[in-house]
Amino acid sequence: MTAEIDRWKGTLAEEHARASRLLSLLETQQTTVIGRQFDDLAENITEQAAAVADLFVAERSRKEAQSRLASLLGVPAPGRRIDIYPQLPAETAQEVEALVVRLQNAMAASQRKVQQNVLLLSRSIELAQQVLQRSGVTSPGRTYGAKGRERMFALPGNTLSRWSSVV
Repeated sequence: MTAEIDRWKGTLAEEHARASRLLSLLETQQTTVIGRQFDDLAENITEQAAAVADLFVAERSRKEAQSRLASLLGVPAPGRRIDIYPQLPAETAQEVEALVVRLQNAMAASQRKVQQNVLLLSRSIELAQQVLQRSGVTSPGRTYGAKGRERMFALPGNTLSRWSSVV
């Protein structure tokens, strides 16, 4: 029984570690967006995708360990932790709940960072579009010719005169 309790606590700790890793990547993403380090941003997004996949694996392991422990303790399905706690020593239940709270805090912080990063990225895109429009680009997105081939941005004929007046 103790082994199953330890396994459950271990899976909670592992899930927290993976959630913390994701939070760290989200914080790094925010720094790269603010610093306009777009090469690092692409790498960070790839790392985030792997971190999210790892987090789902850890969550699945935690749920399996919790379900197995609930079954051993005779707790009816779905084996919620609130139903498991009365079957455990008070100290162990408090340890598990502390792990759960830490995990929930990490996940909530990650959600906030995601929302902030989406806002920052959308603002960066808006700013880039404004810069393109002010520099004389008349078509800020992809354009396609009559034959279905992608064309470059369309620049007006007097673009160079704009730049020479600035210099």
